[in-house]
Amino acid sequence: MKHHTIQVRSILAAFASREEYVSLRLLLGADWEVGFAPTFPTAEAVLQASSFGVVICAAYFSDGHCWKDIMREIQRLPLPPQLIVADRLADEALWAEVLNLGCYDLLTTPFEPKEVLRVLPMAWDFWKRELEQAAAHPKPTEPCGSLSARSRSAAPVRWKPSKCQPGARADPNNLRKKAVRLDS
Repeated sequence: MKHHTIQVRSILAAFASREEYVSLRLLLGADWEVGFAPTFPTAEAVLQASSFGVVICAAYFSDGHCWKDIMREIQRLPLPPQLIVADRLADEALWAEVLNLGCYDLLTTPFEPKEVLRVLPMAWDFWKRELEQAAAHPKPTEPCGSLSARSRSAAPVRWKPSKCQPGARADPNNLRKKAVRLDS
């Protein structure tokens, strides 16, 4: 199996504010390739067209979309990038919700340089290890008649995140993913 090495660390910055993107770009320097998506629809299109190891996004967009929408798009990708949420009012409840729903971390804005330079490389390295592991150990394909193939043919039960509501925070003492049928 051919193994390739990733030379450029690439991230997508999904912020309505160009200032946050510029701030992030200046902090990271020339060693990073930083894409910019000022809206959710732009981020959605860029994620489908390009590969990133990390996505850092605003908790809420002005059009009503939020980080959960970005998360849903990321989960559809073959090797999802790590998601970091950024918010000016990052509190314990949002931090707990972000981590419990599978994001890599929550950062406050304006960005604290030391924290950005600590968290982003760790998230990218984590994604890179997952990529290398997936390349080294591809998932086996199963014959159509196998038991596991038949059991997967039933309607899947997947987690469906709640709607985005700025200011509405999850109770950090009771964070559980609820399984719902998407076909209902």
